[in-house]
Amino acid sequence: MTRTAPRLILALVVLLGLPLAFADTPTKAKEVVPAAAAKPAKTDRLPLTGTSTLAAIDKSGVLRVGIAINAPFVMHDKDGQPIGYSVDLARKFAAAMGWKLQIVETSWPNLITGLRTNDYDVVISGLSVTPQRARFVQFTDPIGEFDIDVVVNRNKLKRGGLADLRKLAHVKVGARKGELTVDFARSALPDADIVEVDDENAAITDLGSGKLDAYVAEAPLPQVLEKVHSDNMRALGNEPIARTAHAFALRPNDAGLLRVLNAWITHERTSGWLKSRGDYWFSGTDWSPEL
Repeated sequence: MTRTAPRLILALVVLLGLPLAFADTPTKAKEVVPAAAAKPAKTDRLPLTGTSTLAAIDKSGVLRVGIAINAPFVMHDKDGQPIGYSVDLARKFAAAMGWKLQIVETSWPNLITGLRTNDYDVVISGLSVTPQRARFVQFTDPIGEFDIDVVVNRNKLKRGGLADLRKLAHVKVGARKGELTVDFARSALPDADIVEVDDENAAITDLGSGKLDAYVAEAPLPQVLEKVHSDNMRALGNEPIARTAHAFALRPNDAGLLRVLNAWITHERTSGWLKSRGDYWFSGTDWSPEL
């Protein structure tokens, strides 16, 4: 996965001037690794009754978080540092617990493997909840739900929707390798040639040039691409092919860390902070100059 994967395309959205629902400013990545939050006095901590992972984190004061590029959940800024919705969540959680944050970046195909081999303590990276993944990890409570949409090359499909795309012969549809979008694309477009791509930026270039006829991705990327490349791309609006819930993932026996994470999610959902960060990253483009 290249550092520039979604950078060029997403940086262009600043030209659109979309309104922001909240005036929050994006987090500087240099504040993220490690988080600069002060460690609270031990008298402020609750007694440890959870698993060894929670005890180890509390003892070291360091939370290791696994991420993989998945715009706008995880991206690189112009200095190559991680930013995005998931990075903000990881940083906020670590600060709330008085832990320093260590970001461990990997690829999508290795994201769950790295968790199981103890390369990091938790995955916070826009990971969708599935029963198949739950065989190997345990998920926290959901942090949000997201549509899976299709964006097409206008020359291939000038008008019409998903039903019209299905009727076309020899359709090439791109989807990110290691993501659920591959399975969703195969299910929604059973006669299409599904191309699994490693580099999303290259896939978007191929969509614009016509090497790919369509691309399947989580919202809001298809809508952003239509606005940036309105001359040759369009999203099949109001026709999501699937909907998925996101959550954090951790090892199956980490009951103590799960309890703490779920309590934090409940707290920040109730406070409105999760919604405000979601609105910042998904409804506006004020973060694009960072790319």
